Amino acid sequence: MRNHTAFGDGIKERLSVIILSYALDEDIYAMNCRALDSLYKSEDWSDDNLQVLLIESNKESTYKYHWPNLEVLIPDEQFGFHKFFNIGIGKTDGEYIAFCNNDIIFNKGWFSAIKEVADAHKRFLCFSPIDDSGDYPKMTPEALPRDKDYYKGWEHQKHFAPWCFVWKRKVFDLTGPFDETLDFYGADCDEQNMMSHNALWSVVCTNSIVYHLAGQTAIVKQSGADNKYRITDYEKYPLTEFEKAHNYPLWIYDDYRFYEGYQKLKKKWGLDNTTKWLQKRITKYPVLNFRPLTRLLFTKRANLFFCHLRGIKP
Repeated sequence: MRNHTAFGDGIKERLSVIILSYALDEDIYAMNCRALDSLYKSEDWSDDNLQVLLIESNKESTYKYHWPNLEVLIPDEQFGFHKFFNIGIGKTDGEYIAFCNNDIIFNKGWFSAIKEVADAHKRFLCFSPIDDSGDYPKMTPEALPRDKDYYKGWEHQKHFAPWCFVWKRKVFDLTGPFDETLDFYGADCDEQNMMSHNALWSVVCTNSIVYHLAGQTAIVKQSGADNKYRITDYEKYPLTEFEKAHNYPLWIYDDYRFYEGYQKLKKKWGLDNTTKWLQKRITKYPVLNFRPLTRLLFTKRANLFFCHLRGIKP
């Protein structure tokens, strides 16, 4: 049995924070330091209740960090978003695990707010903070009124913030590890499907705030630096007529790696539009969120059946 050290104010479980970095230059290093500084100032951490693992993709990085209980790991393996998260899971021991980009700023009390919801609702295992900067329309007070401490569902950038999410370690007893074939593109959609497939609500906590400095990580900067990844041969990268109309084809065609990630998701889960259609209906009728049922409903075969009912050729 693992011994947990008290945070104070009733928080007793250890938090492990896994941050992925690709520090190619001083700007990315400064962004890492800003994220870490805000994390350490966000709560009254003790020596034993916070564990931080920064996983660095730049094999030649020599940048130094001077915060307590912080380990920098440079794996021998080539970068993979889910691969590195799985490495982090094995290298940490907290009951709660925060999976984080390095382009974020933690607000004061962000984890205490999540822990308060988790303590009050033991059945919830997956949590996200909000970004209330206004950059994410689905997280505004109009979309998520602040008179409630939490909302549950699976909607991207509403109930689920892929730049920072907190899962209890026991989640992986139900889901298994992250799918390492999704190296970056499409990983967030796979995480949504992992939760919905296993009847695990993604719970967004309105008093937990983590700001996302979107588009400032090295991998995103490289993606947008030129058009070398943009798809121009549409016959080589085909979409169905339905997908062209409903699955953000301009976004997919911006980068062939997005297209390839999307195809991996489609092969694994079925048509993304139908998966989201089903997720929204279960959110509306929560009585359907029952693990044996959801594991049936979110299979690829069921997805094809729902496509047929909706008159869609996937």
